[in-house]
Amino acid sequence: MLIIGTDEAGYGPLLGPLVIVAAVYETDRPRRHLPGAGIADSKVIYTRGGRDALAEVLGPYLGVNQPLRLSTLLSQLSVRGDPRGGYRWYGDVEDTVPAPGRAPASFSRLYLNPVCERDYNEGCKTHGNKAGLLFTETMRVVRAALDDAPGRDANVVCDKHGGRNRYAALLMAEFCPLTLIAERESAARSSYRLRLADRQLTIRFVPKADRDDKPVALASMAAKYLRELFMEGLNAFFASRVEGLRPTAGYHGDGNRFLEEVGPVLADLGCAKDEFVRRL
Repeated sequence: MLIIGTDEAGYGPLLGPLVIVAAVYETDRPRRHLPGAGIADSKVIYTRGGRDALAEVLGPYLGVNQPLRLSTLLSQLSVRGDPRGGYRWYGDVEDTVPAPGRAPASFSRLYLNPVCERDYNEGCKTHGNKAGLLFTETMRVVRAALDDAPGRDANVVCDKHGGRNRYAALLMAEFCPLTLIAERESAARSSYRLRLADRQLTIRFVPKADRDDKPVALASMAAKYLRELFMEGLNAFFASRVEGLRPTAGYHGDGNRFLEEVGPVLADLGCAKDEFVRRL
């Protein structure tokens, strides 16, 4: 049985990538009994100790050598390869993380999906809004996990996508299942059972799932960590060109301040707005 949890980081900001991650275990144990010391809601861990605190827990799950480089992480774990080509503000970032240690035997891998500005804006146009983009890009990592384990049944929990309660039509279009049963569609949980050609798939969308579900929490941590690496590269690029520039996390208030201050640099680069600023 595949046990999959998904979450994102960067859904709300004006600047930087949206990062979606699937954390995958392979076991017949109930998901509530999965091991993983230190795994918790990324917001709690990051508030306590920043990126270093995330790295300390994530080390065994990243599966890459020290020192960790953004380029290596993307080449090994990203479902879209390294998307930084054509984005001049995303250089490589190196992070010294603790010794990797050993992940639990039931852990399989992480699937990373960094959606940078151009792809983000094009996706919003294609799907009508960023909620449609979020669903499609979340299913990208779920599909990657399913494709790597053909025939295995899967139990998926996704951190709920905003205020959406009904996913049946989206799931029908995404998976074309033989059957789909909507068990519940509510603000508290949206739950579905799908019969595909080669497997059974259960999928739930649960608000704040990263608080209680270990795979979702692990996905949340990895998404936040990866976005922080991207933002370090972005901030370093512009800080080297604008004296005294304060770094940004990319959220709207401070993102607009940052955008105004780096405007001359973007003009010199001949950068169109849709290349750097995300659609609302």
